[in-house]
Amino acid sequence: MPPKRTLLTQEQFDMLGSIGGWGIDEVPKEHWGKIPGLQRIEDTVGVMASGCYQQPKLLNAISAVAGVDVLVHEANPQVDKNENEGNAYHYAVQRINDSRFPYILHGPFRSETIVEHWFDYEDLDAYWKAE
Repeated sequence: MPPKRTLLTQEQFDMLGSIGGWGIDEVPKEHWGKIPGLQRIEDTVGVMASGCYQQPKLLNAISAVAGVDVLVHEANPQVDKNENEGNAYHYAVQRINDSRFPYILHGPFRSETIVEHWFDYEDLDAYWKAE
């Protein structure tokens, strides 16, 4: 699926959590469906976000104040392609000069995620132990 651009209000952006540093935090489950543009919410098992207003990063070629990873359970993996039980999707959040919609959510991307796009649940355990 090609990356899309979704405008976000300040209130929608704030649902990602505290954006005071690039440390990764979990987005509360009750917020997942309220953030427009996130894919496959019905299959989502976790949403992780990080960011910093003062030190934007280049994420998927976008100057971003935040990054978001959506971790999805893949009920029908393509075993012939070695697809695993999880899919990770990355989003980059750009801050723009618009009072109504001050952010653009770009994505989903299949790169720059905290785990590989096709991941096993053990990959998540290894990631969190390394943190």
